[in-house]
Parts: sequence; structure tokens; C-alpha cells
Amino acid sequence: MKKNLLISTTTLLLALAFANPVFPQFRLNLGPSVGTNFNIHTGSDLPQSGNGFGFVIGAQADMSFTPTVGLIANMQFYDNRSGSYSQTGSNQYVDQQGNPVTSTVTTDNSASLAYFDFEALFKLGLKNNNLFFFAGPSVGFNIEGSYEQTVTETFPAPYENNNTKNTSKGSIQNLNARFELKFGSGYDIPAGNMFITPQVSFGYGLTQVEQDVNWRILTVQALVTVKFNLI
Repeated sequence: MKKNLLISTTTLLLALAFANPVFPQFRLNLGPSVGTNFNIHTGSDLPQSGNGFGFVIGAQADMSFTPTVGLIANMQFYDNRSGSYSQTGSNQYVDQQGNPVTSTVTTDNSASLAYFDFEALFKLGLKNNNLFFFAGPSVGFNIEGSYEQTVTETFPAPYENNNTKNTSKGSIQNLNARFELKFGSGYDIPAGNMFITPQVSFGYGLTQVEQDVNWRILTVQALVTVKFNLI
């Protein structure tokens, strides 16, 4: 249902965008985008919340129907939503002389996730101002999904010879397509026949990362687009 709604909304907005006779002030700017994500992993099935940074690369079409109303269509070829968290615990032992020994156990968990995204964002600008705001749906298809867990156990002196470190890796199974609501703002900086446009947005993940696991991702994204005027 969510997927059909997003596809229908995107199709309608794109159809309106290219109906030039209806919008005589229509403008189209197109260019590459690059940026970074700060990802927050949350959910009741995670032992604790995690976070991490990721890289984004893609392209953006910025369509203006009027001086204040438009559509931003993003295609992000690689959108990294990775994150990690650490847990610390302890184990109790007794040495050969009967003395108690306490070790420290640290478990580092990380998930490497990336998506191929499509976004259709309603754009609202301020009259006679280069500042604008946007909001809309985003859909992402998984292109990368793996995990790594490292368990490190350390002992106090003079028991350091018992220290251990074990790492396990694997693929995350049953990954879902990602649906997200995104909103944010940007500013067009004129530079000759193009614009340099920094944007900041917040993405609220609607779907679970993995089937039957309560695990979602919230993302703060900083993006810079270099846009060239085509129409």
C-alpha cells in the first residue's frame, strides 16, 4: 500500500512537472549531489540504539513551476545508512590460588547498509529569496547489507595472557525496501550559469530494516548539489 502510494504520488508530480504549457514559468535545474548521513538506528529488538556516518552520491532535478512552488526529484545511487553500537560487561573467574579475577567483555556490533533511492519532494520557496523548504516521500532499494561483531575480553594484570578477541561477519538476510518521509531546507547560491545548493534534511524511516525485526533508521543528511540550468 505504501509503495503504491509513493509511486502514484511520484508519477503525478513528474507529469505535472513536464507540462510546460500549464506552467509558463517552468524552470529545470539538474546536477550531481554529494553528501553525508548521520544515521540513528533504533527499535525495541536492538539491545541499544546505535549510530554512524555514511556517504551519499547521486543526482538531483530541481523543477520550479512558479517562483515559489516546485518539485525536487532525487536519485541517490549510493546512500549509506550504516551504524554501530558497543556493549560492555564482565565475567567472573577464580585463579589457581583461589583469588577472584574479573575480566571486561566489550562487544562491538556494526551494520553496513546502503540503498539506491528515489525521492519526490514538494518544494516551497520564499518569494525573492533563495531559501527554500521541501518535504516528501523517499523509497530505497537495498544494495548492501552485512554485519560484523567483535567480542573482546581483557584481563587485569598479571592475567593479560588470557586476553581474547573474536570477530564474526555475515550478510543480513530478509532486508526490506526502505520507505521514508523526508523534510528539510536548502539555499541556492548563484555561481555564474549554475547554482551551488547546500541542503539539510531529516529522514524518518517508516519501515523496518529487516523483516520481523523492530529496527528502523532515522537520518540527518547534509547534501551539496551543483545545479545547471537546462530550461
